[in-house]
Amino acid sequence: MIHGAHRSAADLCALEPGTHLCALERGELQLDRVAATFVGHGLAAGDQLLYVSSVEQADALVAALPEHVHPGHALATGQLRLISFEEAYGTGRPDDLATVAAGFRAAAAQSRKDGFAHLRVAARMDELAALLGADEDVVAWERMSTGLQREIQVSSVCLYDASRIDPRQAASIAREHDGQAPEIDVPPIGTFLATDEPWGLRVSGEVDVSNRDLLQRMVLSRAAVTPRLRLDLGDVTFADAGTVARLHAVAAELPDSGWLLLDRVPSVVRRILDVTGIRHERLRVQP
Repeated sequence: MIHGAHRSAADLCALEPGTHLCALERGELQLDRVAATFVGHGLAAGDQLLYVSSVEQADALVAALPEHVHPGHALATGQLRLISFEEAYGTGRPDDLATVAAGFRAAAAQSRKDGFAHLRVAARMDELAALLGADEDVVAWERMSTGLQREIQVSSVCLYDASRIDPRQAASIAREHDGQAPEIDVPPIGTFLATDEPWGLRVSGEVDVSNRDLLQRMVLSRAAVTPRLRLDLGDVTFADAGTVARLHAVAAELPDSGWLLLDRVPSVVRRILDVTGIRHERLRVQP
């Protein structure tokens, strides 16, 4: 890690959309850990993740992802997408940055159409840096990326192997980013994963004042595509009354033909429903 070149590590659980992070690590193993931390937290928050890398690097990422984000499930639903360097940037030197930018704008728009509130991108940068060539071109690329990501509200981490660049270049690259992506993975208290059949999401862990905004935004994003949703709550260990009230508010705003079905409801949620008397014809509870 290039210490002191940029601000402290970002909180991935509360990552503001449009944040442009970097990682400057020595060796594949450390870069794999940073990538897995970034991707795992993004999936847990309910965002869609793109990982731009070689096939070998993609395999290493999947193997490094924590079990609580269910990598196979995330791949099957499209919440996690693995794309090659060539698919993202082409095979030649990307002189036409506008074309690349248009591609990422399209990816962000498609992510919303697919029922995700936000898109996050993790990209292995060494091949791209080699194509760009001069240090100043790499820095210019990163500067352009910062502006683009803030415009389209896409967060990312650019992953560089620090052993392949000199410290001066590394410091210049770091200064073009909002902060560093952490290597150490502190698991989030709750996880929100998309489901396709039936349409909705799977919630696990704890949901309270610290993360119920994430749950609400994902429910709203899924409902914008199909207003009939199933929430699988079977792995929820705690939820507070404010969380249940948020779900009631979302259900109340659905069209008459829509509904929000709470399935595999744990006792902690059933107690809240019973004590508060929260009910709505479009908030259904599976017996």
